[in-house]
Amino acid sequence: MSFPGKILGLLLASLALASCGGGGGNGGSFSPPESSKLELTATRTTLPVNVWGYQPIQYGNPTQAEVTMTWRNPDGSLVNGQDIHVSIAPTNVAVLSCLVDGDECTDGNALFGSMVVKGTNGRATIFVNSFTTAGTATFTATGTDPNTNRSVSATLTFKVVSGTGPQPASIQLSANPGHVYLPGSGASSSSMISAHVYDGAGQLVPDPATGNGGFDNIQFEVVGGASRGTLSTTSVAGPVSGAVVTSHTVHGIANASFSAGSEQGPVQIRATTDRADGNVSNGITDPVSSTITVVVSDGELFSLVLTSPTTNDITVNPVSDNVSSEVVAPSPDGSYSMTVSALATDRQGNPVPPGTVIEFGLVDSPMSGFPNSGAGDFLIAGNDGNPQEGGRLFTAPSGHFRTAGGGTGPGDTLLVFGKEVEGNSDLESARQVATVNSETSLTVTYPFNPNDTTGHTVDYGPVLPYVIGRAQEGNIGARGTTDANGVARTTLNYPVSRLGKGAYIWARGAGAPVNGTPRLVTAISRGGFAGIAPGVLVVNQTPLPGNTTTLVEVCLYDALGAAIQGAHIGFGFTNLGLGRGSIDGIQTAGVFARPTGTSGCTSGELQTSGLSADGEEPTVTFTAGPRVPALPVPIAVGGSLILQASPSTVTGNGQAVTLRLTDSSGHGVAGAQLSGTCTGGAGIMGMLGATDANGEATVKISTSGIALSCPGDDAKTGTCTFQTGLQGGPTATVTAVGGFYAGGGVSPPEPSPCDDGNP
Repeated sequence: MSFPGKILGLLLASLALASCGGGGGNGGSFSPPESSKLELTATRTTLPVNVWGYQPIQYGNPTQAEVTMTWRNPDGSLVNGQDIHVSIAPTNVAVLSCLVDGDECTDGNALFGSMVVKGTNGRATIFVNSFTTAGTATFTATGTDPNTNRSVSATLTFKVVSGTGPQPASIQLSANPGHVYLPGSGASSSSMISAHVYDGAGQLVPDPATGNGGFDNIQFEVVGGASRGTLSTTSVAGPVSGAVVTSHTVHGIANASFSAGSEQGPVQIRATTDRADGNVSNGITDPVSSTITVVVSDGELFSLVLTSPTTNDITVNPVSDNVSSEVVAPSPDGSYSMTVSALATDRQGNPVPPGTVIEFGLVDSPMSGFPNSGAGDFLIAGNDGNPQEGGRLFTAPSGHFRTAGGGTGPGDTLLVFGKEVEGNSDLESARQVATVNSETSLTVTYPFNPNDTTGHTVDYGPVLPYVIGRAQEGNIGARGTTDANGVARTTLNYPVSRLGKGAYIWARGAGAPVNGTPRLVTAISRGGFAGIAPGVLVVNQTPLPGNTTTLVEVCLYDALGAAIQGAHIGFGFTNLGLGRGSIDGIQTAGVFARPTGTSGCTSGELQTSGLSADGEEPTVTFTAGPRVPALPVPIAVGGSLILQASPSTVTGNGQAVTLRLTDSSGHGVAGAQLSGTCTGGAGIMGMLGATDANGEATVKISTSGIALSCPGDDAKTGTCTFQTGLQGGPTATVTAVGGFYAGGGVSPPEPSPCDDGNP
């Protein structure tokens, strides 16, 4: 390869001084320039004797090391255009080879004691290969510095050792699958155990001879004996099975089938070979072992977790990637569908067998307070529920089962939140009401679990939160079955007109019997009626006027423009300097006093004072959860004109925007000609004229040029910026949100590149 050379200028000031007259001293001195330096690095410096006949062109084989040579000038730059002479000795210990480049090294299997190497950009590569004799070999690289004409060199020592040989040195075990079930559980009770056996150089060992005179080179063992499981494999004598079996490798790999025994829990399986001679048929004198664990379980449902929707899905995150739309009529008669998933495991943490039935249910009524106080509150609820352990009676001292929310009736669902009080997780329940005995007592159709996870039934009394209700505004698929991962899915359907409303979703399945009655394992999640992500925030005007009091309105919509109700909108001020800002009396940051209403909008009193036009522009940023992009809105300060756009965000093609030009006192400025430009595919429809007597002009925004997005992705956006004809006059910006491809749950379906995975 070529090495870049660098011409070094010599500073001869001291020499010049020496030639001048003057007083005593030695007349000055001269320091010769510093030479360049060769650096050597190797992938390894200890190699085994090549007893296997590896060829040099088998790059990366265990008898080969790659050496990188780097040549640098004193200032660290790379030397270019210079040859490097390389050599190694003695050659009965190690020899050199190089990559085939069609020039100097046309035969990749050629071996050298010395050669000349050319490289590229200051670096070159050569290979050191162990040969037939153990010992120490010295690698030397030499070159001539182009600036000083001095010889520069570097050395590296390689040790070639015997004894590594083909004998086994390590075993790598794997199990597929890593969990199995007890026989008779209805699921697979066997796992394939694979053992990769390596020698000291990290290569798969040679396979032993088979047939007459053959032997096995690996032993498999179930730690703990046959009650924990048995193994089956093929030995040199034929098929064998038991808690301990021997086998032999094929291309360095041996396999055995593990079958679960009568005990559940983690089971260790050990594989052992003999480092001494690789033969386990004649005994093991120098063992090399590796152990892997397979979890054996009964497959009985023990734990159930709702993975979608997550807890507080509405109040924390009012839009979801798991929602599709089934538009059967224009809003508010449309409906959305959400995928609900439950993860089912047995006591050992294994997925329950595929096909396990999981029931699902929904409670969304009776409620009050939606949307004025948020997602709503359930009317038949309390914190002093007391289910009868192992029985069907439920009582609550403060209950009003016959009167609250219109009363409870047979067929309603009782949800008991046992997991919220320590020691009562077994009482997490979803039960159907059979009869209402009194205001404080009712009977359910199926017994509660005995709450005996300690081995004895425990009764903590009336301490558990509960809710009673029914599905009145949405519906859910009644059951699903688990897949190979233990996940069961169903679909929750609800009206678009109720987006943001709270609801409880429950799932349950039959676990191991207790006294002949299957334990019902239950999971409950506070979710609700979610919109389609990503959400969109819209403010009534931008910029907002500063150093005054004004009403600000913020609206929250989902990706299809449906209003999200009962959502809490957050805000935060930045760049206020010495000034102050508040909304609804809350300084600096907080949430609006009222959640969004039926229109998806909320409003608050914005007060700012002491803001200065100097420095960075003051801003208030509105937020509504992680799947809703934050909306920063500038605050206009000073005595100049203000141009406002209302709304600040448009989500539909042809939506009208009102532009209002006011003076510092808030009075409309008439007769001002406005203009605008758009980017990102947004556009202005028609002509934009002058402001009217109120300082207003109306314009329609086109979103048809904005590229469509795939469902679940963030919507693509464009912007339109409007300004007056005045030099340096005020501007207002409107964000235009693009649409989504139909299909993927939207009816009627439309052709979509999203179906092919190409957004």
